[in-house]
Amino acid sequence: MLNWIKFITVFLIALTTVIVITVFYNANKPLAVSTEAASKAAIESGQLVSVNSVQPYNGTQSFMTVFGVDEKGEEIVVFVDDSVENGFKSLKVHDGITAKEAIQTVAEELTIDKILHVTLGIEEDEPVWEVAFTGDNGKLNYVYVFFESGQWWKRILNL
Repeated sequence: MLNWIKFITVFLIALTTVIVITVFYNANKPLAVSTEAASKAAIESGQLVSVNSVQPYNGTQSFMTVFGVDEKGEEIVVFVDDSVENGFKSLKVHDGITAKEAIQTVAEELTIDKILHVTLGIEEDEPVWEVAFTGDNGKLNYVYVFFESGQWWKRILNL
């Protein structure tokens, strides 16, 4: 009887582990598929030769931000969305501030406890850095900094 209890316990633990792994794998699958599709679309559009990284951006419009290199060897960012009527919007990385500079801009006026993410996106046809962080009070904050000028655009504080 004791052996049956051990067997059932081990079986249930193994079954639970397999179910948890399967759920997490399937939950991450759409992001992986979108990332791969965005990379492929940016290369096929001729704007990039190689892809360095891909980040999802979910603002007023959702799209994938693809960082890569063009045929001239310049670092380019391509914003891949579902509508490709006139090609994807792109910009040169050296034409604006870096993610670290965006964080420094935010840190000059606000206390940052922990950076959650820094993502490049487009809001109202302007490229912006979205800096998400927790403040010293532990609350969630979003700050948007213009990519080209490094000036504040919008703050959403203490969520």
